[in-house]
Amino acid sequence: MATPLSRAYLLTKVLTASKVEVIVYLFEGAIGYLHRAQEALREGRRGDAAEAIDRAVHIVIELSGSLNYQSGGPLALRLDGIYNYLIQSLTIASSRGDGEALEACAGILVILHDAWRQAAEADGGSMQEPVQQLRVSA
Repeated sequence: MATPLSRAYLLTKVLTASKVEVIVYLFEGAIGYLHRAQEALREGRRGDAAEAIDRAVHIVIELSGSLNYQSGGPLALRLDGIYNYLIQSLTIASSRGDGEALEACAGILVILHDAWRQAAEADGGSMQEPVQQLRVSA
């Protein structure tokens, strides 16, 4: 469980991050939850696995809702399709306790995370624009 100090640090980190950095953090969170779900499944804790998957799904829903179709065009549409696939696959994996499906979804999230991380680095890891309301251009 996070301490009040670590929560404050995380909150400050997110509130001072650029939009692209926040997206990177969201991917890291979703990947982390899927790893926890896989571990819980291996240990026979289906309820804990389902809870972790649900959190990952909510993050993917947030990512999907942040797409800007006007600026992102075809890329935004492709990402929307990927996010919808992940949401559907994770929901089914949760109901079946399917660790292989979780691993496949985590792999997709890692690829997307790496792409967004590279975009953040190309952006200079800019802290210029604190997030007011997240709207992603891609």
